[in-house]
This record gives sequence, structure tokens and C-alpha cells, in this order.
Amino acid sequence: MAASLLLDRATWDICLSANGDIAVASEPYSLEQDVASECRLFRGEAYFDTSLGIPYPSILGRPIPAQLYKEELAAAAQRVPGVTEVTVYLSELSPRAIGGQIQFSRGTATL
Repeated sequence: MAASLLLDRATWDICLSANGDIAVASEPYSLEQDVASECRLFRGEAYFDTSLGIPYPSILGRPIPAQLYKEELAAAAQRVPGVTEVTVYLSELSPRAIGGQIQFSRGTATL
């Protein structure tokens, strides 16, 4: 069972448990949070592997087809161990923002 540090949904920063310990997320939420983290990662931002991430600076603000955004987000989601069959739906696509939904499968259950 995979676990991740629980991130506050508003600030995307670690948070504390009721006992004052660093909070931990367990499956299925940890998997969903890990996918979201991968999709929010700018290329070059990961300290130990700068090849990871989405090349947002070369994509945002440019007239690039929506399919390119979808492919980058799907590839990022598939880097999370255990994630399969990723589908990306975009609801907002402007020069400075991307919004939408990423659906993925893990084993036989769809999350």
C-alpha cells in the first residue's frame, strides 16, 4: 500500500495531523495526489531528476494544440507507479491557465 505526505489542497504544502505529526495520505487518495503532483511539476523543478515534469514555459502562452497539453499530462500521470489507462479532459485552456480532469485506472479499479 503506497503512502505519500499529505498535501494541503489550498496551498499544496505538507500539513500536520491532529497529533501534530506530519500527515500521511494513503491509497487511494495518495495515488490521486501523486498524479496531481506529477501534472503540476514544471520540467527542471525536480531536484533529483530535472528531466521530469511538463515543459510549461515552452507551452503556456503559445498557440499550441490542446492535444499536446493532453499528451504531456497523460505522460506525467503514467509516470506514477501503478497508474494505467490515463484520459485527460480539458475544460479551460488559456494562455496562462489549464483546467480539467485526469482520469486513470489502477489495476481493475477506476479512480
